[in-house]
Amino acid sequence: MKTILSYQHENLVNAAVEDVPPYINTNVPSVPKMFRDYQYPVSSWPVVIDKKTAERLSLLSTRIPQLISKIPTLYFDNDEQRIADFYVNGNKTLAEYALLSHKKNVAASYRLDLTYTEDGFKILEANIGSSIGGWQVQSFEEIIKQYHPSLGEDFTSRNVQESYYSFLVKKVIEHVSDIQDEINIFISMDEMKAESTKLAILEFLNYLLRQTLDKRNLKGEIFIGNLKELDFRGDKLCFNNKRIHSVLNMNSDEVTPSIFRAFVMDLIYFPDHLGVALESDKRNLGLLRELAEQNKLSLEDKALVLEAIPWTYTLEDRQVNYNGEAHNLIELLKNNKDQFVLKAAVGYRGIDVFVGKFQNQARWEEIIQMAMKEKIFIAQEFSQSIDVLAPNPNNEWKAHKLIWGAFGFGKKYGGAWVRMSNNQNDDGVINSATGASVALVYETN
Repeated sequence: MKTILSYQHENLVNAAVEDVPPYINTNVPSVPKMFRDYQYPVSSWPVVIDKKTAERLSLLSTRIPQLISKIPTLYFDNDEQRIADFYVNGNKTLAEYALLSHKKNVAASYRLDLTYTEDGFKILEANIGSSIGGWQVQSFEEIIKQYHPSLGEDFTSRNVQESYYSFLVKKVIEHVSDIQDEINIFISMDEMKAESTKLAILEFLNYLLRQTLDKRNLKGEIFIGNLKELDFRGDKLCFNNKRIHSVLNMNSDEVTPSIFRAFVMDLIYFPDHLGVALESDKRNLGLLRELAEQNKLSLEDKALVLEAIPWTYTLEDRQVNYNGEAHNLIELLKNNKDQFVLKAAVGYRGIDVFVGKFQNQARWEEIIQMAMKEKIFIAQEFSQSIDVLAPNPNNEWKAHKLIWGAFGFGKKYGGAWVRMSNNQNDDGVINSATGASVALVYETN
């Protein structure tokens, strides 16, 4: 049985501080205030991978987003009506704005969700934008290293927070036409009940920003609030008389005319623009497979897509090809429930994800009917995670299923984290919000 420590299990176990608990205590001074009493269990043990595995995650997390960004051209030939019909319920005006935004080629941060199967990594989802999670786990690295002194000598955990802010500042400089000696960033967030919570968030985020700005001899600050608080003053987008150079819409607020105007005029870096709707839809993985099967990708990209993306189709009453044979999709799903997953095309946190293997036949057919009526769903071949030993809440090394989150910031791989579940009788959805523990990923030097 494999373990999360890979072939380094014996070395790390022997070198660890005695009585390592299964999960760390996050309510300690070395943890930033905004992450104290973290709501998800954080493993005291890292996940260890070799260089070959790291290189594969790096390739997938940088190349697949690049291919997704080409779908409007390669699949839809930039046809606004076809794009409108597929992504935005036929709203051609909205599609025009989305395509206009998309064509500005504003790179955004990505996180691929993957599972490691007997056939290697399989991509389950591609998440895009400022609101993708998982980067928080990096803040617990110091505690984890206290339990495992050898981690600092022989292993490396890529600092996703540092990589992201380096990427963010670089993109602001590339896209904003009049940067001088200052970069200010505005982030939309839910209104906070306690002022102390807001101050803790600002303290931590400004610390990360200053680390990057100092390297470039720049100054700047992060502000948080509602997008409606931003307005034009002269030829600048401002917040309380402060010039804003980037807007991150982490709260999915409605984009105001002022922000759209500033974006079009290259006055801000705005990675959460309307064009993100063309890249965030989970059906894109199926479209990439279609492009590969139709030989519309290079031979190298075709092989990558077909190896890494499981069979994926939009849920419709239609004919599909599965394993070289023609099938009615609905009947295929009904008759082979253990082989498929249904998930909403636009969803998050494991909501509206149904794994056939964990449903009885009657419930599975109800789910299919519900999915046909209520939302746009995709059908995806079930990619079974291999079993990997990791500590459970009782500190016993038991079999876990893993979901990997790999970050891509443009052409740079930002590192990875893992969600782990040891529940053998659950619904098959491995998500932090539904009880999975989280772990940092280290690479052998």
